[in-house]
Amino acid sequence: MQNNTETLRAERGARRTSGRFACVCVGVALGALLAAAPGSAWAARQAKTAGEAGEGDFEASRLLDKANELITSGENERGVKMLETVIEQYPASRVRYSAYLALGRYYIANHDQLKAIGYLTNLKGLENATEEVAPADREMYLEGMYLEGTAYFQVRNYGAAFPILRKITTNYANTVWANQAFFYIGMCHFAQQNWSKAIEALNLVGTFADADGGVTDMVEAGRRFYVKVTDKDLPVLVRLGKQTWVDVVTTHGDRERLECMPLSADGNVLVGSIATEIGVARPGDHVLQVLGGDIITVRYTDANTQDGSTNVVRETKARVVSSGTLAFTLGDFETPAVAAFQDQALCITLRDADLDVSDAAESVAVKITARYREQTDETDTSGTVDLKKILDDESTHQYKTRGEVTIRLTETGPAPVHSGRFVGKVMIRGIDPEKPAKPGDDALACAVGDEIVASYTDELSLSGPGSHEVTAMTHVAGDIDNRPRASQDVVSDPVVRTRKNLVEASAYLELARIFKSMGLMKGAKQKALDGLERVDYIVRTSSPIPSDLKQQAFKTKWELHMAADDFESAIATCGVFNRLYPDSPLVDEALMGIARIRLENKDYYEALRVLKQILALSKSQAKAEAQFRIAEATETMNAGKPGAREAAIQEYKVCAERYPDSEFAGQSLAKLVDYHVEMQDFAQANELLEQVFQDHPDAAFLDAMLLKWVLVAYSSGDYAKARDKCAQLLFEYPGSPYAEKARQVMPKIEAKLKTAEGGAAGEKSP
Repeated sequence: MQNNTETLRAERGARRTSGRFACVCVGVALGALLAAAPGSAWAARQAKTAGEAGEGDFEASRLLDKANELITSGENERGVKMLETVIEQYPASRVRYSAYLALGRYYIANHDQLKAIGYLTNLKGLENATEEVAPADREMYLEGMYLEGTAYFQVRNYGAAFPILRKITTNYANTVWANQAFFYIGMCHFAQQNWSKAIEALNLVGTFADADGGVTDMVEAGRRFYVKVTDKDLPVLVRLGKQTWVDVVTTHGDRERLECMPLSADGNVLVGSIATEIGVARPGDHVLQVLGGDIITVRYTDANTQDGSTNVVRETKARVVSSGTLAFTLGDFETPAVAAFQDQALCITLRDADLDVSDAAESVAVKITARYREQTDETDTSGTVDLKKILDDESTHQYKTRGEVTIRLTETGPAPVHSGRFVGKVMIRGIDPEKPAKPGDDALACAVGDEIVASYTDELSLSGPGSHEVTAMTHVAGDIDNRPRASQDVVSDPVVRTRKNLVEASAYLELARIFKSMGLMKGAKQKALDGLERVDYIVRTSSPIPSDLKQQAFKTKWELHMAADDFESAIATCGVFNRLYPDSPLVDEALMGIARIRLENKDYYEALRVLKQILALSKSQAKAEAQFRIAEATETMNAGKPGAREAAIQEYKVCAERYPDSEFAGQSLAKLVDYHVEMQDFAQANELLEQVFQDHPDAAFLDAMLLKWVLVAYSSGDYAKARDKCAQLLFEYPGSPYAEKARQVMPKIEAKLKTAEGGAAGEKSP
C-alpha cells in the first residue's frame, strides 16, 4: 500500500496578543520527501567534510558519489560493490553511514527487506548515550530508522516495527519522519485488526508542523492539502463545542469548506485537510479540483482581535504546481517496462499538470537518447575495487551517444482534457550494417546493452521556478526471439558459475526440508550433501566474486547443515562467517534459528549455549530476543525448583533494562507484572503497568495487561480505576478473549463502587 500522506511544513499569519492565525498549505508525496530530505542533509555533511575531514573522508565521499551515480544509471552491481568498499576500506569514516543508508534504500527498492534491515541498523552508531544526534546527521539517522521500521512492516514483523517507529514519534515528534511513522504505525494495527489503535494512529498522520520551515506557498497538484489555524481564542471555542471552519477557493472556481480539528492538547492549534485532484471544478464535492498554475486562497474568520474588532478575515495563498515524472511503460501506458527490445515500440508516459493550459489536449516534446560506455574494469585480481582508478579516471562516467530522437507526447483523457498525463512511443531499431536507416526514419538506433534515456525539462516544481531536468532510464535487452537455441551448462566464468551453484544449492535445500518434514532423514541428509558440494566451491574459491554472493553461500551452507540436523557444523559455519563479515545480520538469523530448534526440542542447555553466543557477538541485532529466550528457558527448565522463578524474573528484568526499545522489552515487563501480582505487590505491579502502557502502546498483549490492571486496581481498593480499565478493555478490544471476562466482572466493580460512594456520602451527611 502506497503512502499518500503529506506534511505541514510552514506557518503564516497575522500576530496579535490574543493569538495568531496561520494557514499552512502544502502537499508533498512520500517519494519526493525521501528524495529531497536526505539531499539537504547530505549537502550539509558534504560541506562539513570538505572543511574538516581528512583525505580519507574526501576520497570515501567521492567514491560514495560515484556509487550513487552508478545505481541511479542502472548499473546496480557495480554501485553496490563500491558502497560495500566504502564500508570495508573506511571503517572509521562517518561517510560509511551514508553508505549504510544508500545500501538500505537500494535493497528496499529491490524488495530485499531483510538485507536492508541489516545495513540500516548500523545507523544506530550515530546515537550518543548522553547527547542528541548531531543536527548534520539527524536527517540521515531518522531516515534510516524510518526505512527500518517500514521494512519490518513489509515483511509483516509488526512487533519489531512498532518500537522503531514509536521512537521516531516520541523523540522526534516535530519532524516529517514522525508524520510518516504514524501512518505505518496505523497500518501495522490495521493489519492486526486493532481498529481503534489504527484509527488513533492514522488520525495523527499529516499533523506535522515544522516551526523552522518558513512559508510554504506551493502545493503539489493531486496531493492532500492541509491548513493549520493557530489562535489563542480556540481553546475556549473547543470547550464550548464550537466548530471552526476555513474557506478554500481556487482560481478556476472550486470552493470548499474545511472543518478544523484540535491538533494539540491545549486546543490552540487546529488542523484541516482535503484531497486534491486534477480536473474541472465541482464545488461542494469535498474534493478540491485544481489545475496547474491555480492559486488556492484560504480564508479564516477571526472572531475577536486585540483592538476589539470582530469577524476579521485572515487570508493566505498557495500556488498549485506539478513536479514532472517520466516513465517507460508497456503498451497500456501504466505498467512499468523492465527493458526495451529491438524492433519493438517503447512507450513513454509523462505526468505534469503544469503543461495543461487549456481544455484541449496539449502536447510536449521529449528527447530520447541511446547511449553506451566502454567497459572498464575497476577491480584488481583479489576482487576488491581499485579506488585510485575510480577516483582518478573521470572518463569512467563519460557516455557516448549512439542515437537520439525527439518525439511528441499527447495529453490523454476525456474532453475537456485536464489529466496532465502525456503518452507517446518510439520504435527501437537494432543496429544492422546491412540495413541502413531509411530517410525520414524516426526510430531510435541502439545496440544490446545500450542505455535509453528519456529527458524533459520541468520549468516549475515544488523546488520553485527554474529548469529541472527529469529523466527516465532503461536498457536494451535484445530482441524478442522464440526460436529454439542450443545451449550448454558448463560455465567457466566464476561469477556466473557461483550464481548457478547457488540456485542449485537452494533447490537441494528445499528438497532436504521436504524430506525432513516427512520424517525421511536419510533422504534429507543426502540432499543436504548434494547442496553442500555446490556451496563449498563458492566459500573456498579464490576467484574474485561479489561479496554478497559469498555471504549468501555461507547462509545456504549453514541452512543445509541445519536441514540435516548437523547443528555443530552449522554453528561452526556461523563462527567463520562472523569473523569474515562482522557487520552482517545473517549470523544473528542463523544462530537464532538454531536456538529456536533447540528450544522446540527441549534441549535447553544447548539452546542457552547458543543464545549466550549471540549475546557475546560484538554487533548483533538479535540480542534482545536472545536475552528474552534465555529468561523463558530459565523459567521452563527450572520450573518447580526453589528460587527458579526469581532467577527467571532477573533475566526478564535484564531484557527490559538493556533493550528498552525492542519488542521484547514490553513482554519482559508483562512477565514482571505477573510476578508482582502473584506476590500481591500491587503497588509495584501498578507502577509497571503504567510503564508498559506508556513505553509500549502498540504491544500485542495490552488486552491481557488491561485485565491484570483491573485485578490490581480492584485488589488495591481503587474501584474507579478498575472500572475505567475494564471499560477501556471493552472499548479498545471488543473481540479479545479477555473481553468476556471483563463483561462478567464489570457489574461487581460497579457494585463495589456504589457501595464505596454510598459510604462516603453517609459519612458526609449530618
